[in-house]
Amino acid sequence: MNIFKSKLLWLAPIVAILIFVIFSIAFYPAFNPKPKDIPMAIVNQDKGTDIQGKNINIGKHLEDKLMDSNSDAVKWVQVDSEADIKKGMKDQKYYGAAIIEKDFSKHALSKTQNVVMDAKKQEMKDKVQSGEVPAEQAKKMQEKMTESGSDQKITTQKASFKTMVNDGGGTQISQMASQILEGMGDNVNQQITKQSLSILQKQDVDVKASDVQSLTHPVNVSSEKINKISSHQAGGNGPFLMFMPVWMGSILISVLLFFAFRTSNNIAIHHRMIASLGQIAMTIVTAFVGAFAYIYFMEVVLGFDFNNTNTTATFVALAIMGFVGLILGTMTWLGLKSIPIFFLLMFFSMQLVTLPKQMLPDFYQKYIVGWNPFAHYANSLREILYLHEGIQLDTTMWMFIGFMIFGAASTVIAAAIRKHSTKRTEVPS
Repeated sequence: MNIFKSKLLWLAPIVAILIFVIFSIAFYPAFNPKPKDIPMAIVNQDKGTDIQGKNINIGKHLEDKLMDSNSDAVKWVQVDSEADIKKGMKDQKYYGAAIIEKDFSKHALSKTQNVVMDAKKQEMKDKVQSGEVPAEQAKKMQEKMTESGSDQKITTQKASFKTMVNDGGGTQISQMASQILEGMGDNVNQQITKQSLSILQKQDVDVKASDVQSLTHPVNVSSEKINKISSHQAGGNGPFLMFMPVWMGSILISVLLFFAFRTSNNIAIHHRMIASLGQIAMTIVTAFVGAFAYIYFMEVVLGFDFNNTNTTATFVALAIMGFVGLILGTMTWLGLKSIPIFFLLMFFSMQLVTLPKQMLPDFYQKYIVGWNPFAHYANSLREILYLHEGIQLDTTMWMFIGFMIFGAASTVIAAAIRKHSTKRTEVPS
């Protein structure tokens, strides 16, 4: 036969194009990931301060500027307290935060106020000594200042600007939050320095060399990591690393249970019902044995630092039960030809597990993440690994329960109503 007459020969380039296009689409979210609407919190407790009869509130100015910013990458949210921020970070509502203390303006401009006050006192002293201002008049002016309290020495103190990063919220997004907040700290120091110099210039005050350092660094910027990732926790990539083994293991378990039923040669309906119940029971046993062996191997042999080993293993076991329910329940009706569907689902979901939601294209955020089982699995596993959460009866768990019910119902119903050949089905070699 002439090979050039073979349909398979001409089909090869067509298949190659389709495969490459399909996999390109699958990895599309990672081509040019751009952050959008990363939720960042700000707590402004600044009460402001009075300088030369004018009220200045640097914290309010900074807060208004952030809230009115048109950045697509960051979405600033006003929060009442630091405690609310920590709770929000645990719930993955915020990935970073800026906290402005109640005396921020007062402390930030304290050195400037002292420099102005000292300069005015020295100016008055020079005028008295030169006779420009009579001593009696100077005395009355001093008494009025004492009564009003305007001559009291202000304690020079650096303002406090605290930043917080949700380290366990996601590797890429927490790094971005760190860069944003670090830049904010530098910018705040620069803006207040500029404002201080403007005040001194208007008051025609010369600055001593010894005062320059305090005037140019009026804010102490401190940073804190919340839900900190330890050195043996895969750099925050645990959900991604624990996605492929669990999903591939679930596919293999499903195939083995599928052929265990098919090769058992059960003809009588009560035998088929017992076999289907055996499939369900073995799914539970296999899921828990496999999950605990997997997690303890990672911990003891590979050195992964789990916050709660048993909770993680139990969650993985429930995930395996759910995934096997989905796969086996589908195979019960469609057979082995359904397996490619699950591999395609895996490839199309890889980036959803790798990238945080805020870095995915709009289409994925609106139409894919909400229903994708792997996105829910990765998010819940992240909460357990890095946010110190336990197993909750949330959307993810209800999804697993739904898959389990679908798998159990499919195997039992198929065993009851589907015709089975008396010929023994052999496992393909």
